[in-house]
Amino acid sequence: MRLRVVGDLDAIAAASRDEETRRWLDDEPMDEAARASSMERVEAAWRSGTSAPMIVADARTDEAMGLVNLQVREDGTAIAYSVFPSHRGKGVAPRAVELVTGWALEELGLTELLLEANQDNVASIRVAEKCGFEDRGSRPNDDGNVTRVFARAR
Repeated sequence: MRLRVVGDLDAIAAASRDEETRRWLDDEPMDEAARASSMERVEAAWRSGTSAPMIVADARTDEAMGLVNLQVREDGTAIAYSVFPSHRGKGVAPRAVELVTGWALEELGLTELLLEANQDNVASIRVAEKCGFEDRGSRPNDDGNVTRVFARAR
């Protein structure tokens, strides 16, 4: 895991247009305006303490493999992640979730971390279970979908 840098924007923009990514995330594909303000928004998020957006990077090559973000919300602190298409199915998501979960619970001193997944997103549900998150049930969304809520405590 590392901080995002300008050199990551091509990979982020490409992944934001990926059909599978679009299926599960609410974010719009990265356009030029979003790209131009991306680093400023990331830096502002870190400064304000509202989120900790990071890149999941290959330890040997530093290639961006995905995104992970710790988000402070009214209902608690949640982890969100996305693995770029060419790196899916290689164990990237569980490793990233474990690293950020350890950091949040041990180093930051949080007592609980949430992870949410669309009930049809089998891969994300497997990541939550593999990483020791407890199933807290489901909740309907305004768009007619159902979200599964998982939590892991210290």
